[in-house]
Amino acid sequence: KETIDYNGSAMGGILAGLLDYPYISLATKLDIQNNQAIVTREIEGGEEICEAPLPLVISAQKGMAEARIPNMRGIMAARTKPLHVLEPVSSSNLTSIKQYHLPTAKSGVKLIPADQPEELVRLLHEEAKVI
Repeated sequence: KETIDYNGSAMGGILAGLLDYPYISLATKLDIQNNQAIVTREIEGGEEICEAPLPLVISAQKGMAEARIPNMRGIMAARTKPLHVLEPVSSSNLTSIKQYHLPTAKSGVKLIPADQPEELVRLLHEEAKVI
């Protein structure tokens, strides 16, 4: 539910779009059967069960997976394992800025008294702009 994109929940969808994979958000449970992902997710008023072919992108809610804390034996064994450092590869920008400008300044607000609805209707008909 909380994401690094200021809780916009856009990163999973963006990643799925770039990879051209199906996307399921807010997953609370995941099962894999016959190359199909069966995902349970919370919706307003209950739960929804979705099926999608693998591979896919899933954004999970906190609590879907429990964090595993390594034991001391695992930590000590990891110290003796070789560490392979890979060289970074260059990549091109996926986006570019074509134009940037400030939005036009907004005009002032007109306050209409509550006992004059006719004036509000007149202003909406004559002065309101549809963008």
